Amino acid sequence: MGPISGADETVAAYATQLHLAGHSVSVLLMYPPTPGDQYYLRLLKAGVPVFSIAPASVRSYLDAGRSLSRGLLQVFPTTRQIMRRKAQQLASSVAGQYFGQCCDYLRKLDADLLHVITPDPSAMIMIRAASAIGLPVFYQELGMPYHPPEFESYYKEFTSVLPLCSEVAALSPQLALHCREKLPNATSLSVLPLMASAPFHQATAASKAVPANLTNAGVTFGFAARVEHLKGPQVLLEAFAGVFRQRADVRLKLLGVGSLRRKIMARAESLGVAHACDFPPVYTQPEEKSTFMRSLNVFVLPSLTEGTPISIMEAMAHGLPVISTTVGGIPDVVTEETGILVSPKDTEALAGAMLRLAGDPGLRARMGEAAKSRYEELFSPDSVLPVVMNRYRCVIAGNNNHRKDNEPEDIRLLHPWANTYF
Repeated sequence: MGPISGADETVAAYATQLHLAGHSVSVLLMYPPTPGDQYYLRLLKAGVPVFSIAPASVRSYLDAGRSLSRGLLQVFPTTRQIMRRKAQQLASSVAGQYFGQCCDYLRKLDADLLHVITPDPSAMIMIRAASAIGLPVFYQELGMPYHPPEFESYYKEFTSVLPLCSEVAALSPQLALHCREKLPNATSLSVLPLMASAPFHQATAASKAVPANLTNAGVTFGFAARVEHLKGPQVLLEAFAGVFRQRADVRLKLLGVGSLRRKIMARAESLGVAHACDFPPVYTQPEEKSTFMRSLNVFVLPSLTEGTPISIMEAMAHGLPVISTTVGGIPDVVTEETGILVSPKDTEALAGAMLRLAGDPGLRARMGEAAKSRYEELFSPDSVLPVVMNRYRCVIAGNNNHRKDNEPEDIRLLHPWANTYF
């Protein structure tokens, strides 16, 4: 139903890697994607079947409702919570009409397991349908339950189906602790990290060039996320302006779309740093992502709330040091060897971290090397896929709380978080 980005990227990465490993995997959506959706096209290119349950006309109806809601919010911004509740009620009502079709589709697919990653009304219907036909459900929480606050109502409804799930997984040990506190209805809780694809290497002269983070030709900071308040682009721009006043050789590439994009561009003008900022178009292909990452010296994501951002993992895969915030599962991902963490909304601390890395190419190189090693250990397909299959096998076997005694040792110990249960 739109550019969720993190969830969509997770679906594409998991499904593609499972397919490449020889497993039979398909993606089931409640509503059909738009024909040009980048994730839909990536899945088709990878050979992963994509099915949808409701007709395209229903999607058009819901899209029209969303457009109307956005227009009303611009006129009556104080009605946000009321509009959100009404939208949730509508989405739940529409999705509920397709319970029978969900049951039929899941029977037809003859699946061994349903892996759900979004806490929305459509996912609730799919979980209930899977439970009705005896299909095990594995729910993966990609963020922090009941956070941000405006999504509390979604979680209050979604938690009603958690007892129907065989297992719930968080993205990191720290997030699993949060899930245990906020999701008491979860029958079994494990850790299953995100899987970020390896850097795309195109056989061109440009791809063979030395990555930007290992050169001394100025310092470029990069941001890749939705340009929304919770991702902290305003904080980043203010911090960059302070850095620029002390170092004229710094640049900022702020990639993403969102409601604040125009305001950020206007603010860059008013701060006098627009000529040092670049606002490139969003990448849709792996090679474009690699080109963007290789143009940076440091990756910065000053989020106010997060799970474990896949963009940070992609930056680490490209050997970039990371500056981010101490929220969600980020402290499980970024260590003092791989980057610098600051408190959210702390513009001064963020500027200080940027200045520190801008002035020390040796530190950038060491952190970049450590970041790439940590990516390979925690988030590469080779590291994560065995953990995925291990959790699937345990859920299918009905052995969700602990591993079988006869499981292969390499599967049991491959990933540092593989044996984390709550």
